[in-house]
Amino acid sequence: MILKNIKIDKIIYKGYGLGTYQGKKVFIPNTYPGDIVDGQLLSEKKDYYKALPVKFHKSEIVRIPARCPVFTECGGCNMLDVDYFQQCELKKQVIEDIYPDYISLINNTIASPKADQYRNKVFFPVTIRDKKIIYGMFKNLSHTVVSADKCRLVSSKILEIAQEVCNHLNNANETVYDERSGKGNIRHLGFRVNSKQEVMVIIVTNKSKLAFTNTLIKTLTNKFPQVLSLIQNINRSNTNTILGDSDKVLLGQPYFFDEIGNKEYKVHYQSFFQVNRQITELIYKQIRADLDFNSNVLDAYSGVSTIGIFIADKANLVVSVENNEWAVQDANYNIKLNKCNNIGVINAKLEDKFEEIIDKYKINTIVFDPPRKGLETNIRDLIKNSKINKIIYLSCNPTTQKRDMQDFCKAGFKLEKMIPYDMFPHTYHIENYALLTR
Repeated sequence: MILKNIKIDKIIYKGYGLGTYQGKKVFIPNTYPGDIVDGQLLSEKKDYYKALPVKFHKSEIVRIPARCPVFTECGGCNMLDVDYFQQCELKKQVIEDIYPDYISLINNTIASPKADQYRNKVFFPVTIRDKKIIYGMFKNLSHTVVSADKCRLVSSKILEIAQEVCNHLNNANETVYDERSGKGNIRHLGFRVNSKQEVMVIIVTNKSKLAFTNTLIKTLTNKFPQVLSLIQNINRSNTNTILGDSDKVLLGQPYFFDEIGNKEYKVHYQSFFQVNRQITELIYKQIRADLDFNSNVLDAYSGVSTIGIFIADKANLVVSVENNEWAVQDANYNIKLNKCNNIGVINAKLEDKFEEIIDKYKINTIVFDPPRKGLETNIRDLIKNSKINKIIYLSCNPTTQKRDMQDFCKAGFKLEKMIPYDMFPHTYHIENYALLTR
């Protein structure tokens, strides 16, 4: 069924254009405010449709060549056909739509210093195409893999290394994991790149055996001297989780060193580290600027303590709390590496140690960048009932962030500023920064 002449009124989070058809809302990807479009119906609910664009009658946004042969199929990008600075304006509009009562406090979106080839971490799913293993990205709304050999988000060198790994796997007659049958071996190819352009290569397998690894090591190190590590991660679980709990370090170490600003960090291949190094530095500088001198800071969901170390010289003390043991090991190393004498790291769930930390260290400021689901109700309650008077909240999901901040504002906090940062150019994703005080 074709829905005719839908006028797109605004863009909303997750990259959909929003219009109406016969009194119902219509969500259509790859459309923008001012478009008039026909849509192929995908699904119908009680009060909305989902559709795909099939014909454009009018557009107010100037579209540009997408520079990618699989742009309309691939789920990796959804704004590659729009001028980059127009993307930033659209992302500000998304935040304004989520926070209509705070429009005057919302800054312009801070653009990424690099719009292309900005990702320092990527995991490609693999598939069989023409009897050969290829790497790619998942097609929109599916687990079908489309080729990523022209991907704009990572460096051309990473694409070259990925292809070389695939060549080896094909020569070794390796098999691809099938999530329905549970058979096959190769699941993902992962790459992490540091500021020196040194590379960790991660091959995620279903089985413990990986064929002809010595040959692969020799090939990679001869052709790509920047490859420092080769890790086989073994994931036998039948889930969408990429990494498993066991691994084999085939070359080098399971970590490397990376930089944000003038700080250096040891990063394990399983540890969280922001994927866009340049924009992360701008965010951390903003956090530091909004921190009061001699604050007692709780750095929650701290990862390898990147934020805590970056702001330590302005704080009286910093307590980093992280549940991932690999990240905690790296954090302790990083604190010594950067000669920070006023940071401590606690390996725990935040809710288990929150009250003890607040009381013991007289915490008055909390900084966090929580998972996409936002903060659990019990965490919000603990913060509201504490003596914390400043919250610095960085979020990759502004919708769950809104829920959390509404809760804080009801408890007496006041939103002081909001800054969208474009951590992920060419995608709908937004990293939203908020400062609250009471």
